[in-house]
Amino acid sequence: MFPNLGLVAASATILLLLCLGRRLLPSKSRPHLPPGPPRLPFIGNLHQAPQVYPWRVYQEWTKQYGPVFSLQYGMNTIIMLGTYQAAHELLNKRSHIYSSRPRAVMGGECLSRGLRTLLMPHGQQWRNHQRLQASYLNIRVSQSYRCVQDLESKQLLYELLSPSVDFVDRYHRYSSSVIFALAYGRRLPVGDEPEIQAIDEVMKNFLYAARVGTWLVDSIPILNYLPKFLAPWRRLGDRLHKFESTLCIDNMTRGLESESWNWSKHVSGMKEGRNMSTKELAYDVGIIYEAGSDTTSMALEIFTLAMLVYPDVMKKAQAEVDSKVGEHYPGFEHRDLLPYMDAMIKEVLRWRPVSAGGIPHAVIQDDEYLGYHIPAGATVIGNHWSIHQDEDVYKDPDTFNPDRWIEDPFLPLAPFGFGRRICTGQHLALNSLFINMVRILWAFDITHAYETVMDIDAKGHAVQVRRKCEVDPLAFTQGLNSKPMPFKVEFKARSLQREQTIRNQWDSADKRLDVLLEGIRVDVRGK
Repeated sequence: MFPNLGLVAASATILLLLCLGRRLLPSKSRPHLPPGPPRLPFIGNLHQAPQVYPWRVYQEWTKQYGPVFSLQYGMNTIIMLGTYQAAHELLNKRSHIYSSRPRAVMGGECLSRGLRTLLMPHGQQWRNHQRLQASYLNIRVSQSYRCVQDLESKQLLYELLSPSVDFVDRYHRYSSSVIFALAYGRRLPVGDEPEIQAIDEVMKNFLYAARVGTWLVDSIPILNYLPKFLAPWRRLGDRLHKFESTLCIDNMTRGLESESWNWSKHVSGMKEGRNMSTKELAYDVGIIYEAGSDTTSMALEIFTLAMLVYPDVMKKAQAEVDSKVGEHYPGFEHRDLLPYMDAMIKEVLRWRPVSAGGIPHAVIQDDEYLGYHIPAGATVIGNHWSIHQDEDVYKDPDTFNPDRWIEDPFLPLAPFGFGRRICTGQHLALNSLFINMVRILWAFDITHAYETVMDIDAKGHAVQVRRKCEVDPLAFTQGLNSKPMPFKVEFKARSLQREQTIRNQWDSADKRLDVLLEGIRVDVRGK
């Protein structure tokens, strides 16, 4: 017989009220938290949790309540940091107590089973995975991957010559193939391979499961102890976990069977890797493929949007490239000659950060800042959007202006996170952004697309007219990561000579991945 569902629900409600009451009801003896929006009993600020562009709402609250403000989402105390100074003081300078992660019931437990490094609390398991990933993503080793990035970039430039190219799809193919080649020893030259389709599904599932404010169980974790027939999120987590864990293990199995060197073989030979289960080790590499296949592509979309909205900036960058590179095909060897391109990369990452809302940290002991109490166990978030739109730091912050980095090279920038939790793959990502951005600007003018539509003329006749496809620089997707909403653009080759150079470079490129990876293997072992 099934239990009385009404009795179960009533008992759960009473239990929740008892647990929440002590935390959420006012108390004169409770330490003074940072200010924030007024709370309701029991639910705190849950009724105010923004569902659309939360990072922009939190930016407005930063202006209203100050650089540090607090929220109460159910049982979770949230401390929002809205300026670089606040985030730097806590998440960088005091990283030793802010380097953990808050409990993420849906994304971290139900879906990931504690195997996603991104969501792991600070501890030995996280340190083991950090060592593994740092061994193949540190700044020195990352430079040896340029040969793979060079090859994939040459294909990308060749593909952009097509007048009907889906540039978003081609960016995604580039970033997916780079990571898959390094992780598993095989390129993805087409872009619709099952491995790409599967990782897209995994990423979509994770962003859905990990989005703050989506799941009541994240705010009231005790709900996760309900039996599965009363907890549909647990059944969903089981299904999604089976899909992604199977993908990670299958990919790693093929990577180990590959004749080429790759990350799967590398981590399997490390001491930390030998002490992990097959699934845990497969996740270590798999989540890098998951993140890398998505975030770099998003940043390239943001770059393209910026060039469309700010054509004068594009022309200035092209002038620098033309003066330093000329008709030569740009490569990594030109990087030190192009300071404006370096500034362009920084501005892309600042203007519209991919992780706009930031990744939550957890404080492991009581702390104090600006006279406010930050309790142990609180979730602390550096709001990347608010930080990089701070008018006290960046003049005209909504304007895309790389010159700000030329005028002040010491401006703060934190698109990859903070402290010990900073993104391990940042060096690989920066190299991808440079090689593609410089080559695209050398090769193409990025211009508005036009479409033919029906209209009514002055005489009332239906006529066909060409209309410019407008773009909205603030229209972005929702989720843990955010990218521009779909927009149309044209890539126009700047000259027939450069178009032919692109074709020649791709035709003559050495596409033997095993040769490229063997050189990397020698370099990694020589560390």
